[in-house]
Amino acid sequence: MPKFNFYSAWMDPVFYLWAAAGAAALFTLVYSIRRYLEIKNGSVFEEETAPEAPADPDLLPPVAEQPELPEPAAPEPSRMERQMDAGAGANRAETFVRGIYEGISGLDARLRGIESILAKSRLKSDFTIKFLEDMLVDIDSLDKPKLKGRIEYLLSDLKK
Repeated sequence: MPKFNFYSAWMDPVFYLWAAAGAAALFTLVYSIRRYLEIKNGSVFEEETAPEAPADPDLLPPVAEQPELPEPAAPEPSRMERQMDAGAGANRAETFVRGIYEGISGLDARLRGIESILAKSRLKSDFTIKFLEDMLVDIDSLDKPKLKGRIEYLLSDLKK
């Protein structure tokens, strides 16, 4: 029996046939799974339109017999209804994606606010450190009332 090595496999045309068959099988598997998931998940986002059955004229009273009800004032359309009117041809998936993008932009704005608050506190702590270092350098030349005044100022600044 001949000794097998990779060099001989690269030179064998049967190796390339098996490699091509394996690649085709892998491609078919991935394509089939993707197609199955599209079919399975496609019905969730598509709007199903059921044919409307014609109304039975015996069930509805004639127009003259119906009591006239005052029409309620049209409420202001909500945000979601305005989105649906803006994209009349949009399906639920597009509306869902728009909602995600709006949520992300709102989250981004909140994160900017949090970052600005943290930056302010960092500036405060930098100021506090600098102020305390300056007090430590000048501690021998400061008398008790000046030292007390600086500490009170520092405490009032930290409480803000």
